[in-house]
Amino acid sequence: MEAIERILVMGAGPGGLANAAVLSKRGYSVCLYSPTGYPSDIEQIRHDRKIEIEGALGEDTIDIAAVTSDLDEAFRHSQLILISVPAFAQRDMLERSIPYLRTGHVILLMPGSAGSLEGADLFRKAGLSLDKVLLGETVSLPQAARRLGERRVRLALPAKLRAAAFPGRNTPQLVEAVGDAIELIPKANVLEPGLNNPNFIIHPGPMLLNYAAVERSDGYLSLMNEGMTDGVLRLMDAVDAEKMSLQKAMGLEIMNIDSVYVEKGAGAYVYRTKGEPFGIRDRIWDRYIEEDVPYGTVLFASLGDLLGIETPICDAINRILSVARRKDYQAGGRNLVAMGLAGMSPTMFQHYLVTGEREALDEGHATASLA
Repeated sequence: MEAIERILVMGAGPGGLANAAVLSKRGYSVCLYSPTGYPSDIEQIRHDRKIEIEGALGEDTIDIAAVTSDLDEAFRHSQLILISVPAFAQRDMLERSIPYLRTGHVILLMPGSAGSLEGADLFRKAGLSLDKVLLGETVSLPQAARRLGERRVRLALPAKLRAAAFPGRNTPQLVEAVGDAIELIPKANVLEPGLNNPNFIIHPGPMLLNYAAVERSDGYLSLMNEGMTDGVLRLMDAVDAEKMSLQKAMGLEIMNIDSVYVEKGAGAYVYRTKGEPFGIRDRIWDRYIEEDVPYGTVLFASLGDLLGIETPICDAINRILSVARRKDYQAGGRNLVAMGLAGMSPTMFQHYLVTGEREALDEGHATASLA
């Protein structure tokens, strides 16, 4: 298998900048792509193709091979494609990619949050074979990142990355293809990383119980310093328990939130101790609710419906925050229809995760070969 030399990073938020900078620093030829009109402005980076970093890897200015908003240019520069955007932007990036994908491309959602299930359904409907293009996801970014300016990012907490391909039988090929570019810990299927995104545990419940304080502060609340009281932590642990009941039902490794943070290198109880890891207040609305409810607690509740596992705490969080925010998070989030799982039995679902086979439900979408 051809060694990875050219990497396309899709998304110029903190995660995308971090991936582009770290991989460029390690000697890879990296293209940073962000669509015109996206919130993350890349004009300054495009001008001189430099990203500034500080934190875990020291202070440095990194040269990037290419920076573009043009997909033709971006995909000329791609063997490995890292989609480093919030979960609510993954579908858009995947849809933009479809016309450009060719045999041998490797796509990794970082983090995935079960987005590879949504991607697999999109690819199936477009006639793309997952034996020709490898699709997978990781539990998180390789490093925690905070954007400090248009082209400056602070790095912390280098993470061990649980990863899997969809379908799971392709995971060995995915790990081999990614090679030394990113160290991956292979897991059985995409829900091993997908369910262990810690943000889905630490944000939705605490945000609900701190909602009045968040509104009064116009979103500028240090949730970890000001919002994690004993009662709030009990709600957080109740959401975690529902997630673990899903893991148990699927025969996955059962990990509570503290175990997840030990694996990330942050240590147990990190979110039970005062002190934001980055010491900054921001992103309260757009990430803590608008991402982690429709793509986190909605994901948990939807999988509970499929598996016959009750998730009353997640259901309540989804419904109450939908009312408070005047949005239907269940309908617009990572539900069974969005993931292409509607109508599956638990047995068929488990088979599908490993093999990608869904003939009993397929309505005639033929699989085509790629160029």
